[in-house]
Amino acid sequence: MDFLALQKLAIPKQDSLTTLALQCQSLQEVDLSECESLTNSVCDVFSYGGGCPMLKLLTLDNCENLTSIRFISTSLVSLSLGGCRAITNLELSCPKLEKVILDGCNHLERASFCPVGLLSLNLGICPKLNILSIEAPFMVSLELKGCGVLSEAFINCPLLTSLDASFCSQLTDECLSATTASCPLIESLILMSCLLIGSKVLHSLCSLPNLTVLDLSYTFLVDLQPVFEFCSQLEVLKLQACKSLSDTSLEPLYKGGALPALQELDLSHGTLCQSAIDELLVCCTNLRRVSLNGCENVHDLKWGCSHGQVDVSPALKIPYGVSSQENVLESSQESTCLLQNLNCVGCTNIIKVEIPSRAHCLNLLFLNLSLSRNLKEVNITCLNLCFLNLSNCSSLEILRLDCPRLTSLFLQSCSIDGEAVEAAISKCNMLETLDVRFCQKISSTSVARFRTSCSSLKRIFSNLSN
Repeated sequence: MDFLALQKLAIPKQDSLTTLALQCQSLQEVDLSECESLTNSVCDVFSYGGGCPMLKLLTLDNCENLTSIRFISTSLVSLSLGGCRAITNLELSCPKLEKVILDGCNHLERASFCPVGLLSLNLGICPKLNILSIEAPFMVSLELKGCGVLSEAFINCPLLTSLDASFCSQLTDECLSATTASCPLIESLILMSCLLIGSKVLHSLCSLPNLTVLDLSYTFLVDLQPVFEFCSQLEVLKLQACKSLSDTSLEPLYKGGALPALQELDLSHGTLCQSAIDELLVCCTNLRRVSLNGCENVHDLKWGCSHGQVDVSPALKIPYGVSSQENVLESSQESTCLLQNLNCVGCTNIIKVEIPSRAHCLNLLFLNLSLSRNLKEVNITCLNLCFLNLSNCSSLEILRLDCPRLTSLFLQSCSIDGEAVEAAISKCNMLETLDVRFCQKISSTSVARFRTSCSSLKRIFSNLSN
């Protein structure tokens, strides 16, 4: 075909089409979707010197006979390969490429994007990807989540701010260290279940001065000292199921004043001892969100208590090298922690939760203790608490609340009786939602009385008729 002025060409669903030759100097858009017999030679047609020097948009969706794609183009802006399930090799040298669709390319093993103009790229849909090269001067977001066999990755993206390598269990220390060196602007680094990472990666964090989010969950790290030393701007730290950490691994947080900007800490399913957890809640008053879900070592939460119990109320963090007597008067005025959200879902060893007014948890808004099956007693006085979830706390019998701003209370599948609930909600003047489904000790008469005890109630969820 020789159509010099042709700008758009669409010939989809040509089952017998195996190849084509074009000399179309003005051609900008081509759609060859579902040409199931099309061979790899089509790449020569649309690459440099192939006769379509102005091509910007190319669609090859569901061309299931394609196995190896190689494009060299200075004009290509958008490439769609959705549903090309047989492709195992992809090489793109397209500096203006801004969009690439790879949905369904689940047999892709090797991919090279050098160079490309992409701003973002998601390769988590390519579970067999083994070797990856990216040179993208404008890319800000890269997702490799689920590339479980990816073992070699060269990533040169100087403007990259977000990298998600979750479940890339074959990526090594060396590979990830090289990535941090070539991508110094990373702000969010997700390394969940990167099982081969060690101290080298952590020491390489010194090249990421803007890092604010770090996820090291489900790894075998034993020493987090480089994190505390190099990540002064860190706001979110996730350490779910990091069971190789010792009870003293987080001491720099609560004894040394490390990570002063930290707002969110996730220690779910970890093995940190009760005393270390207590110390964190005492000293890390800058934390807004703490998750301790599934922590077997979390026992009673008794804030601001005495008589041998840990006083889990705000206290002063004294950095290493600073005398405890310095500014004592000023520090004694510190009275309010910033904690807003506390999750203790499935903490099976919690028996009692007590948060009195002297704990000064004035910012606590959200408390989730659901699935803590041995929890028997909850006693909370909290001015601003608005959400409390005690669902599936099957042993719960005692509930005392003085929470004037509580709006939602969930008690599904609890053993508490109607009188206890009625008394508890009587001081919750803004309560709107109450869930008492599958509470065997609550009768329909009790449900009716709840509205009398708490006139603000708008919704009562119950499997009983009122």
